[in-house]
Amino acid sequence: MPVEDKKENLNICMDYCGTCPSLPFPPQPYLFCARGNSDQTIEKKGCKCPMCPVYITNGLKGMYFCETGKAP
Repeated sequence: MPVEDKKENLNICMDYCGTCPSLPFPPQPYLFCARGNSDQTIEKKGCKCPMCPVYITNGLKGMYFCETGKAP
C-alpha cells in the first residue's frame, strides 16, 4: 500500500527530512516516499528514512526516496 500524502505524514517527515545530511535545506517536496523524488542534487551522506515513523508504520524498504522516488 502506498504512503498517504496527508498532513500528518508530512509533519512527521518534516521533522526527519529537515535534518537529513544528504539534502539541501529546505528539501523539496518533502514526503518523498509519497510524492516522488527531489529535483535537487542529492549528495549521499546518510539516509534518515529508516528511522522515520512514516517509514516504520508503512513497513517501507529501501532508502533515499529523495533520489529514487515514491515507495512501492
